[in-house]
Amino acid sequence: MRMRHGRRRTKAGRRQTTLRMTSMMDILTVLLLFLLKSFVVEGEVITPVPGVDLPESTSDGRPADSVVVAVFDDTIMLDGQAVGTIADALAGADPVIAPLAVRLDETRARGAEISRRRGDEDAFRGRVSIQGDRAIPFALLERVMFTCSHSGYADISLAVIGVS
Repeated sequence: MRMRHGRRRTKAGRRQTTLRMTSMMDILTVLLLFLLKSFVVEGEVITPVPGVDLPESTSDGRPADSVVVAVFDDTIMLDGQAVGTIADALAGADPVIAPLAVRLDETRARGAEISRRRGDEDAFRGRVSIQGDRAIPFALLERVMFTCSHSGYADISLAVIGVS
């Protein structure tokens, strides 16, 4: 009996093919990694922006799904995209940070449209999580919170690092 690349002949002259486990294991590993990457067990995981030193908390509550506003260095970000600078936010006399308010309004409108298409008219919850370095001035935090509230995001949470 002679072997050629995973095929062997049986007594009746038919060829029998063996499975190559290496390639199947590669496929299963990729699928497993994809599923683990996209599956979250307990609600949304909020990843802190690099460079932000969040305060600590002993709360057991889990964060709810929300829009994330990050304030660090000299940048204000909404869901990972820069919307303005801290210097500009503190410069004006108006407590509303205009570029942030515009982006929050756009995000709210987009979320309301998605909810309407799904058939859930009351899905807008008005939740926002603020990630801010513990060294940011309170006046800035106050303006960010006022802007969020002004744009219809009344459920405001401050992101913290859990300590057990």
